[in-house]
Amino acid sequence: MNKDWTSVKKTGLPELEEVSTTNFSSVYKSKEVLIQTKRGERFVAYCRKEMYANKKWKDEVYWFIYGTGGRKMKVISKVIAWMELPDRYEGE
Repeated sequence: MNKDWTSVKKTGLPELEEVSTTNFSSVYKSKEVLIQTKRGERFVAYCRKEMYANKKWKDEVYWFIYGTGGRKMKVISKVIAWMELPDRYEGE
């Protein structure tokens, strides 16, 4: 498991898994990773990418975090890097 920062610009997005497909588009989602934005903010987030069948529309990439009460919130700042999360603490 890689525990180093990965540049979105140079290396790309985390591994994406297809979650839905229609004649219009396909939607992919990553597992949760640690992200850093251009403003230096760091969050646990996941990536969602929608790829359109009609190439008149540009594919969209969004990052989401969970806010108060588990509410899904879109990350507004540009995500510049990500890294895999460490294993969960299991106690002693």
